[in-house]
Amino acid sequence: MPSTPTDSTAPALGPRARRSALRRKEILESAARTIGSRGFAGATLAAIAEDVGISAPSLLHHFRNKESLLTELIDYRDDVSRDVGTTSFDTGGQAALDHLGDTAAANADNRGLTQLYAVLLGESITEDHPAQSYFRDRLSGLRLLVRDAILAALADPAITEADVLEASAAIVAVMDGVQYQFLLDPDSVDMAAVTRRAIRALLADLRNGSAAD
Repeated sequence: MPSTPTDSTAPALGPRARRSALRRKEILESAARTIGSRGFAGATLAAIAEDVGISAPSLLHHFRNKESLLTELIDYRDDVSRDVGTTSFDTGGQAALDHLGDTAAANADNRGLTQLYAVLLGESITEDHPAQSYFRDRLSGLRLLVRDAILAALADPAITEADVLEASAAIVAVMDGVQYQFLLDPDSVDMAAVTRRAIRALLADLRNGSAAD
């Protein structure tokens, strides 16, 4: 069955399509809660459907199977997280690096989706996990985006790309790793502050290394 939009407020939607989009959004939000608390393997379609107040066959009217639901759930999570804060990551340079702190702050405010992401990321290293290729590609792409932002922010040809790639991997690692600390003890960890401090420290290290050369 073809996918229908999840934006139930879109003016072009008729009443039936609007109801379908609203139901799909409810299912995705339920899946986020259920997978976030039980993991992908432990979250059954029946449990997700029950949380929404529908039957499993009714859920399959909107999503072909559990894997297709996961794929759209990841896209939904990214849509919610995209373009947070005052700048876009697409801006590039220092503004893009500053945006990473804004992203961390937004993730702290949306604990449910942050928990979903952390659970799926941790599970994705297991054999044949359906989200494994997604996270492999995502992390590879993020490292390159952060690399480009660092190169633009520093604008120093003496800094090697290999050093910048190490720094970009470290920034991505801090952002993903600090989420687990936050989820286990949210009152003791400020994800945005940790992210911004790590970026400042790594940029300073790159500048100092270039100056030493």
